[in-house]
Amino acid sequence: THHTAPTMSRSALWRQEANIQDRARHAEETFARVISEGRDRHSHKKGVLPLFGPDDTFNLHPVILSSVAKSPYFVNKCCEKLMDWNVVVDEIYYEVKHLEPWTAGAGKSPSTAFCLLLRLFTLRCTEKQMTLMLEHVDSPYIRCIGFLYLRYAADPSTLWSWFEPYLYDEEAVQVRQGKGDITVGEYCRFLLSELDYYGTRLPRLPIAIERQFKVRLLQAERSEERAKQHVENEAAMQYFQKTGARVMALYGDDENPITWYDAVVDRVILRDMESGEMLYRPKFQVTFTEYGNTEVVTLGEVDLPGTHTTNTPEGGEYEPERGRGEGSKPDSSSSSAAYHDRRGRGDQGYNRDERGRSNDYSRGKYDNYQGRDSRRDHYDYRGGGSHHYGQRGFGDRGNYDDHRRERSRSRDRNDDPRREEKDLMEEVLRREREKSATKGRDYASRPKAFRGESDERIRNKKHMDRDVSDWRQQKREVQPKIEEAKATESQKPAAATVREKTAAELAAIQEKKRKLMAKYG
Repeated sequence: THHTAPTMSRSALWRQEANIQDRARHAEETFARVISEGRDRHSHKKGVLPLFGPDDTFNLHPVILSSVAKSPYFVNKCCEKLMDWNVVVDEIYYEVKHLEPWTAGAGKSPSTAFCLLLRLFTLRCTEKQMTLMLEHVDSPYIRCIGFLYLRYAADPSTLWSWFEPYLYDEEAVQVRQGKGDITVGEYCRFLLSELDYYGTRLPRLPIAIERQFKVRLLQAERSEERAKQHVENEAAMQYFQKTGARVMALYGDDENPITWYDAVVDRVILRDMESGEMLYRPKFQVTFTEYGNTEVVTLGEVDLPGTHTTNTPEGGEYEPERGRGEGSKPDSSSSSAAYHDRRGRGDQGYNRDERGRSNDYSRGKYDNYQGRDSRRDHYDYRGGGSHHYGQRGFGDRGNYDDHRRERSRSRDRNDDPRREEKDLMEEVLRREREKSATKGRDYASRPKAFRGESDERIRNKKHMDRDVSDWRQQKREVQPKIEEAKATESQKPAAATVREKTAAELAAIQEKKRKLMAKYG
């Protein structure tokens, strides 16, 4: 037999509608309250990270913002029970399982990660709290939500200094539901280089900063590749770790592009200077022989002598077999010549302890180390390797301020000091063109029916948008006329009262009808 679905009475429908309106009103009032509390907290709390943009939308896309603000989890749990930063971080640890903005399923509901992200926005994070999030050892989701917070709400000009130490962090994290893991470093590079974020949009970066990020990401990529090649080259690692070894090292600041200079290794840094933990890769305190200033550089920021032409921009390939370059006269007494001479004889001439220490890195002895203090030093950038690149200035500058001198790029130099930056920008543009072409090929490879449906949906949406716009325009034009007609109608005098006819008049009318019927049938 056919069963019909039970229908709700009109009163039940009204009650349901009233409940929906009450929940919406409660959500709106709750969101307004936590926004107000966040503003008050910002005015009284010290060290709060300044928000870039509106302090009530936090640069979130309107669709995801509206969905999160109305979410029962956000309204009833996040806003009512998670009242400080520590509790929110604990909630991230226990509840967040992915970093997409939407949960999988038929209903499009906001994810736990984005609900907690919005709650962090309303609570405001201090610089100290953000640093603790980015270096947290318990959960990669705590770290990644910290990066997402910065990408949405921090000043774009400060993003690089926050992200740079973690660009090649190898901790695994699941960003998409049911998909494979990626590394935290890949996630950081994704946030700095993309706008589309798994069904929503990240805030657009200023075009100059966006291009600068892409160039720096390419520089970091080359530095990481160079460091990996050094680790695989046992002889190179042994040479770099000898005090007094002559090397090429990178230097750059606000006034000068990143450039290769001759330097001498003063000290090999194998442990973090604050925590004492073993570093993932060694660092080097070097003195630039031409200018006398001392800096701490990373493994990817040093190379063998003669690999790059002195005082030319960075960007050359790693070619350890080139010696001191064509046309040069190597000094047989120099450590460079000694290095190349010894390399031809295998391990002869090397100290046994040094050889063992180098093997520790080539075998990846410290690859699995996840110490909190080593995270910055692991990827070489903030702890001293890049402060001389004009960034935040973390780490020990050595006696840089005492010995800093003007580095003129016009003196005795034929190379364009900005050549490397131009080469990097050309490579960035080439990759963008290749990416656009790949998207075009992917679209062209889809079935025609799919493409036709997509195009039809786009055309239908445009027609619907135009129809809605026309309807709204007509409504705006007609509405004043309707209001005017109503006002005119209300001003008309009341109609005269109809007088009832007497019995004699009614009888006369009936008699007249009777005669007409008799005469004309």
